[in-house]
Amino acid sequence: MKFLLFVLRLSGLWICALALLGLVLDGVRSIAANEIVIKSLGESWFEFDNASLNLAQAVIQRNLHPLIWDPTVQSILTMPAWLVGGIMGLFLIYLGRKRRPKVVSV
Repeated sequence: MKFLLFVLRLSGLWICALALLGLVLDGVRSIAANEIVIKSLGESWFEFDNASLNLAQAVIQRNLHPLIWDPTVQSILTMPAWLVGGIMGLFLIYLGRKRRPKVVSV
């Protein structure tokens, strides 16, 4: 159990580090373009591996339900990549936190 919590914390830290990198890259792009440039998660995923994005869409629409893809996943894909990564990383860190033992007072 302790190893699983460690893996969750470590994964969360890595994802938070990647989210911070994405935020810095958006800042650099914004400075270079003299306007605010924010790359969405969908754009980043499409540039990284567009076949897996198409596969994810097909799997979700065929095996789960088309309404899960259209309003839910698409709205997440339009959010900034660093924001989604930061939230996911913090959530994994929260899940992997060391829990305090419960103190029972008599």
